Amino acid sequence: MPHLSRTEEIGRYGERVAAAFVRRRGYRVLTRNFQSERGEIDLVCRQGNVLVFVEVRARAGTQFGRPAESIDERKQGALENAAQDYLQLLDRDDITYRFDAVEVRMRAGEVPVCTLLPNIFS
Repeated sequence: MPHLSRTEEIGRYGERVAAAFVRRRGYRVLTRNFQSERGEIDLVCRQGNVLVFVEVRARAGTQFGRPAESIDERKQGALENAAQDYLQLLDRDDITYRFDAVEVRMRAGEVPVCTLLPNIFS
């Protein structure tokens, strides 16, 4: 197994923390790390009758701003493309969906702090 960079380790840990966080808020995690040729979705969840595509942004510091600020136009496009690919696999036209983000802020020796940002873009 290849060695992960610190950034990759933080990202993977953040995804695990975020999955537990959204479960506690009533989301059902259907898939983690869905990948298509056009993008990746960290968590695909259900909240009631809504399919929720969740982007997880984890940071170990604050020197680069809030984690969700790094979801730029390019990343948004990749998320939307991957979501369309996922929806195509379901082969249904009646699915209501949205995009949420979870910020995971970590500091050494402290419990990670998560913030849910629902419906980050339409």
